[in-house]
Amino acid sequence: MNKYLKNGFIGALIASLLIAGNALNTGSASAASSTIGIRINNSFADTDVATYITNGTTMVPLQVAQQIPGSSVQWNNSSKTVTLTRNGEITTLVAGQKTAKIENKEVKLEAASTLKQGRVMVPLRFIAESTGAYVLWNPKQRVVFVAKPNKELKEQLASSSLAEARTAALKFPRVSSLEAFKITDNEGGNQEYYFPEGKADQFFLSGGNGISYYVVAGNHSEEKWTATFNSESGSNGLFFLLRKITNQDGELPKITSRIVFFHFMGHVGEANYGFIEPNGKVSTLGTKGMELNQFFDIPEEKKS
Repeated sequence: MNKYLKNGFIGALIASLLIAGNALNTGSASAASSTIGIRINNSFADTDVATYITNGTTMVPLQVAQQIPGSSVQWNNSSKTVTLTRNGEITTLVAGQKTAKIENKEVKLEAASTLKQGRVMVPLRFIAESTGAYVLWNPKQRVVFVAKPNKELKEQLASSSLAEARTAALKFPRVSSLEAFKITDNEGGNQEYYFPEGKADQFFLSGGNGISYYVVAGNHSEEKWTATFNSESGSNGLFFLLRKITNQDGELPKITSRIVFFHFMGHVGEANYGFIEPNGKVSTLGTKGMELNQFFDIPEEKKS
């Protein structure tokens, strides 16, 4: 692969990464329109029938609900019934009825399943939560986030290896209630990762002129703070990012401990890595081969 194709490929991968939950992306701009986007485990769900909200409930085509992993969602046209099966438990919804049955227990729905433009429309939150997924509505982006990591990813996050745990953290389904700021192109495929020393469940992800802070909790990774910055030096509350903040949303985290950094250089497939002290002193420990979102252990660091 020649270097231009390689750079373009790496750049596309990084763009995909930022879109997968980072509010600092141009891909989320489509969500700022009147349409409603559905993100299931970091990917937008495709549908030929528009999602809509009724009685405060997001209604989606059945085909969208069927993309949520870990369960079976089927439609019986003769009885007009949606049947969801998860771990042997059966939940049923009948089109036009504002109740559902979980086994033999009847529960009330805010909106009934219905037929529209030849498609079965179902209440997304009820279906998603019935499968064990986490659901978050972002009115700023007009996006519904649905998060449900698999068992293997959860086990990887709990690994005693910081490299394995951090790799899992970057793959965890991301959700956000924050704004989406437009960021500049990330030339060269560079990516900055910052972790509080010894931790995998908190991280900063920076590319182009944007940065976001995530915390992994339960079955999702939530964006807690997002910002854009320019090239001017300035105090912004982050001792490892001495740049002037131009836009931000969320709460800037208080980080007082040493930071571990990975400066990924996509065009060469390597990363500079090391520590940044609270006083701003940078200690680069070395350079090592690295793939996008695939970390390696640093001998000088232990998992806390």
